[in-house]
Amino acid sequence: MSDEQLVTVRESERAFVVEVAGEIDVDAVNELHEAMARAWRANPAVTVVDLSATEFADSSLLNLLLQAQQRHAAEGRQFAVAGPFRPTVTRLFTITGTADYLPLAETMDAAVRQADSRP
Repeated sequence: MSDEQLVTVRESERAFVVEVAGEIDVDAVNELHEAMARAWRANPAVTVVDLSATEFADSSLLNLLLQAQQRHAAEGRQFAVAGPFRPTVTRLFTITGTADYLPLAETMDAAVRQADSRP
């Protein structure tokens, strides 16, 4: 594992963005869990997970996204997953059937607009 930071966060008036880069697997997902906990505590209008720089993801990332989606929905909070997605990430969503369940958007702007338009 390198010392490269895989997860970064940034906050704005409209969104709490969790940017995920590189390869996310069971060994690296804890950093993402911490960022998502920080997002939850911040209580933003929308939480967006930006996967545009994610080169590889396994079921540990998928599990985290599904949990986040369920938690946000249960509390009436907005959640989105932004791309553009690399082929390996698209394949993960497609093969598992979660592309129809997760609130996926092609870009960060589209993710925020999509979340803003939900009741």
